[in-house]
Amino acid sequence: MCYGSKVVIGVAGNIGAGKTTVSKIFEELGAQYISADEIGWAVLPKIADVLQKRFGEEIMQNHDINKEKLREMVFSDMENLEFLNRVSHPILTKKIIERMRGIKSGMIVVDAALLFDWPDVRKLVDYTILVTALRDRMLARAKRKGISERLFEKIVSRQKSEKEMTAQATHVIRNDGTIDELRKKCQEIYRRIEDDCRM
Repeated sequence: MCYGSKVVIGVAGNIGAGKTTVSKIFEELGAQYISADEIGWAVLPKIADVLQKRFGEEIMQNHDINKEKLREMVFSDMENLEFLNRVSHPILTKKIIERMRGIKSGMIVVDAALLFDWPDVRKLVDYTILVTALRDRMLARAKRKGISERLFEKIVSRQKSEKEMTAQATHVIRNDGTIDELRKKCQEIYRRIEDDCRM
C-alpha cells in the first residue's frame, strides 16, 4: 500500500463519529493534517454570489456566508444539497488534491467525511479509516457543536451508511469509549501502517 516516501491516510465518518478527533490524534503522532471541512469553508467566498442567488440574502451575514443557515438549507432539501455539491465540489476537490500533492514526504492524514464520494481524492489515498460510533453518542457530540437533533437526523440521512463505508475501509475505529481508549486504537493503527511501510 505504500509508494515512495509519502503515505496518505484518509479518515471518514458520519457526523459526530469523531473523525476529526481521530485525524488530530494522527497529527499528534506525526502526520501532516489536511481538513476537507476547513478547505470547504474557505471555498465558500469564491461561490458566494452563486449561493446568494440560489438561497437569497438570508444566508449572508456581514458580507460572509452564514454557515449555520447554509447548513440548515442544504440539508433540509436534497436539491439544495445537490446544488451546493455541484458548484463547490470541483473547486474543493482541486484544493484538496493540490494540498496533498504539495506535501512531498511523510505521513499525511486527510480528514474528509465525504472521502468515499470523491474518487479523484480517494485514488490518492493509501489507507482509508472509517470512524464509527453509536447513534446516541454521535447525536450528543453533534449537539455539543450546536447542531439540533432535527438537523442531525437530516445530515445523517444524506450521508453514506456505515455499512457502505465499512465495505470500502482499510481500517474501522469504533469510537464509543474514552479519549484514552480512542488514542490507543489510533496508535495501534498508526504503528501498523508505519510497519507496513517499512516492509
